[in-house]
Order: sequence, then structure tokens, then C-alpha cells
Amino acid sequence: MGSFQPSRIARAVFVLALLVTVTRLTFQPDPHDVLRKADALFAAGRYHEAFHAYRALATHTPDFAPARLRLAMTLVVRGEGPAASREFGWALKLGLNDAAMMLARLYQGRMAADMGYADEAARIWAQIPSSSALYGLRLALEAEERLRRDDYTGAEAGYHAALAAGLPESWRRSAYARIAALRAGYDPTGAWENLRRATAAMHNPIPVEQSLTAPLRPSPIPDPAQIAAILVSDEAIRPQLLGQVYLTAGWLPLAEAQFALARNQASLTRSAEAYSAYVRISSGDYTVAIAHLRNLVATVPDDPRPRTVLALAYLAAQDASAAFAEIQEARRLAPDDPDVLLALGEWYAAQRDYVAAAAAYAEALRLAPPGRRGAYALMQAQYHLRTSLQVCDQGLPAAAEAVAWLPGDAQAWSVLAQARLACGDAAGSRDAAAQASRLNPASPEAAYHYGRALAALGDRAAARDALIRAADLAPASEWRVRAETQIAVWGLP
Repeated sequence: MGSFQPSRIARAVFVLALLVTVTRLTFQPDPHDVLRKADALFAAGRYHEAFHAYRALATHTPDFAPARLRLAMTLVVRGEGPAASREFGWALKLGLNDAAMMLARLYQGRMAADMGYADEAARIWAQIPSSSALYGLRLALEAEERLRRDDYTGAEAGYHAALAAGLPESWRRSAYARIAALRAGYDPTGAWENLRRATAAMHNPIPVEQSLTAPLRPSPIPDPAQIAAILVSDEAIRPQLLGQVYLTAGWLPLAEAQFALARNQASLTRSAEAYSAYVRISSGDYTVAIAHLRNLVATVPDDPRPRTVLALAYLAAQDASAAFAEIQEARRLAPDDPDVLLALGEWYAAQRDYVAAAAAYAEALRLAPPGRRGAYALMQAQYHLRTSLQVCDQGLPAAAEAVAWLPGDAQAWSVLAQARLACGDAAGSRDAAAQASRLNPASPEAAYHYGRALAALGDRAAARDALIRAADLAPASEWRVRAETQIAVWGLP
């Protein structure tokens, strides 16, 4: 038997410790490799996964400034401004190179603008000099912010300046599309030229696409194809059509200006007046909206439709008694008008008399003409789902009728999916949600209902994928919050 040799044991322990250390060093992931993989997720629009990857990297390497910056950027995309602000502060304190600093300023400005701090956004964006590769994008974002503040002349000039400074291809198309939409109301020829440029291929060298800036690019609404269709429409109805597009885009003063033009067309006066009032209601200007509608009612006192819209305006202004008076008069003029009954349903709902509201919605559907039954059925189904009242007895049949009349409407299929799941038909809900997604692949609502149906059927992996897709389609919306809440509640891996 050999003698005890502590030196050999010590050497063995040392070798083992060295081997463990070397192994850990060898297989410890390089934070830059992890960052590149997370960046690929972000660039692909997979914001949910990118967020968790960036957060994990920032947690494991708290002094790695690029991870903090990316986490802040993702939080901006998710609409979480205060959290993003903290991460930006951390990243800047750790230190960023010039390129990363300019990227940070681009997102910080967007964050400040989204939080309502326009002056702060302008101050931050001003720190991106003309020598920066992101200068053109800075100008485009400044133009977009002017558009959001209803400075349409300044916005158009800003987009032109951004184009002159140089924009990547996707941003160039967006800028020309914005200019075309803004010019459509006063310069159809110029709008056509900008639409052409939005789709034309560029032959001159342009800046390289910055994949990490893609979420900041202006939204595609208004759709250039929609603007093109309006430009070739009858000149007499063009202002009203354009006003409706502007209204959908949230460009309320431009919408009001177009409806004012439409009011000069005798055949469009009533609808233009109603749309104009809706613009005012959307902007919270109830006094002017109600004045518009009162004038219209005085012009056509025997027409129930203006009174119905006026009643809804009074409801929006929380004047229930005035709203009910208009509804009563409209019902006297047209007791079987389904629009009047819808307004009555809204009035009952505002008074929290949900049973009476449901009865009014049902009666409106019963009296609706065939060409409009789908829309009335959809509204009835949405009411029952919103209030959780008689969902299976009345809401589900209404949703089924809605898709029968509106087979190409993704919203109708989404509502049917929600109703079926609420009534215990998970397989039917899955099929309806799948159809909604086929009709509108960009719908976060459809993806959300699809994920919930799959979870109810026990397909956890597919449910998680669908819910993540819902979160990615609208990262700054309630759908992302709801999807992530479901993932957490169900413990989906």
C-alpha cells in the first residue's frame, strides 16, 4: 500500500478545478453572439422572443451596454415608455459607440413623442447630425411627428427633406406614399406622381436598410392603393371618399376639410354633415358636432337618420336625456328603422340596462334589410360578448349569422371564434379563428383567439406560437398584453 501523498491530491484537485474553469470559459456564450441572435429575432418582427432574449442577456451581463440599448428599443416598440427610459439611461451610463448612440437617439425620440413630449422628442432627434447614417430617418420621424400633431404642411416638407437626405428603400416608399396621401386633397396630379415614385425602382445608390429601425417606419395607412382608387373616382364624390380615408387614418382636420368640400355637393350634404360631426366627436369636440347635427335635423326634420346620429352624439357627450328625446322622435318618424333601434340599444347600455339593450339589438337585427343583416348581426354578437350577457343563447347565433352574410369578413370570423370558445366549442373556435387569420393575416385578434382555442384543445406548443404571433402583430396594443398574460397564466414554455 502506497504512502499518503497530499501533494498528488492537491495537484489532482488543481487539475480538476482548472478543467472545470476551462470548460466554463470554453462553453460560456459570447454576449455578442447572443446579441446577434436576438437582433435577428427583432429584425424579423419577432418582438416577444427578442424582448425575452434581450432581457435575459441584460440580466446575465448587466454591464453590456448593447443589451441594455436593445432592451430599451424593444420596450419602445411594446409601448412601455417608462421602462424604456430607465434602460436607455442605463445604456448611456455604460457607454455607447457613435453608431449605437445615434440608434439610441432615434428610439429615444420616438419614445418621448409616444409619451406626448413633443419638445423633448425634437431635442433628442436634433442630436443626430447630418453626417450620421440615420439622419434621413431622423427627418422622416420628425415629419411623422408633425403629421401626428396635425401640421400637414410641415409634415409634407419634412418628408421631402428626408428624401433629399437619403432614405433606405422601404422608408423611401413610405415617404412618397405619405406625400401622395397628403397631396391627394389639393393636388391630384402631384399625388399621382408621388404614388408612381413610391412604387418605382431606384437606380441611384441609396442608404443600406437598417434592420433594427424597421419598427419605426411609418404605418402603411392610408393605403396607397386606396388613394389611387380615389384619384380615379368621380370628382363629385372624391372629397367624401378622401375624407373617410383621412378619418380612418386619424387625420381629423384633413377629414373635416374634405367633408366641408363634400357639403357643397347637393347630393352629399347630409352624409358629409354626418361625417363632419363624427370627426368632431372623435376629437372630443361635442359642442360643434351637436351644432352640426342640429342644423342638419332642422334642414330635414322628417328624416330619422340625422336624429339618430345626434342621439349618439348626445350619448358621447353624456347627455342621456337629450339623447333619449332624439331617439323617441326618430322612433315616431320611423318605428321600424333598425338604425334607430341600434341607437336605442346603445342608450340602454349606457344606462346599464343590459337586458333592454339586448332586446333592442335583437329587434334591430330582425328588422334589418337583407343587404345589411350581416353588419347588424355582427354588432349584436359583439354586444353580447362585450357584456357577457346571453352569449350562447343570442350572441353565438348572431355571430354565426354574421359570417353567413359576411363570409369574407375577418372580424366576423374572429367574433364567431370568441363566441364558440365561450360556449365550449373549442374545435369550432379554432376553425373560425383560422379562417379569420386566413382572411387577415395581420389581425392580432384572430391570432389571439386561435391561440386560446388551441390551448383549450390541449395543443400547448401551437397555442404558444399563436399567442406570440398575436403579441408580435401588435406589440403596443392590448392584444400583446392579453396574449402574454395568457402565456404566463397557462405556464406555456
